[in-house]
Amino acid sequence: MAIRKRNIITCLLLSLITCGVYAIYWAFMVGREAVSVKDEEDSGLLEGILCAMVPFLGFFLTEKKFAAGCADRGIEHENRSVLYLIVGLIMPFIDLCIMQNDLNKLVD
Repeated sequence: MAIRKRNIITCLLLSLITCGVYAIYWAFMVGREAVSVKDEEDSGLLEGILCAMVPFLGFFLTEKKFAAGCADRGIEHENRSVLYLIVGLIMPFIDLCIMQNDLNKLVD
């Protein structure tokens, strides 16, 4: 799956305008794209659904696969899965923004 670069501010504004509907779609896509870094054959469906419905758990699992994929490819990335778990319990939007920022760095 190709990783799509998204403007974080635009995504946050769309999430506000649509009363969170876009945030669900955004979280689903970010979860799927992050998992594809480790294994392009993995659809990331489970992680995408978890990111959209249970963000703290979804981003925790997604970050583990994302960090492993970065390590396999020789890309420097620190595993922040515990941070995603803690922050996701309080403010899931922050997890979403951090993960999107990491994905945007890979596209550049």
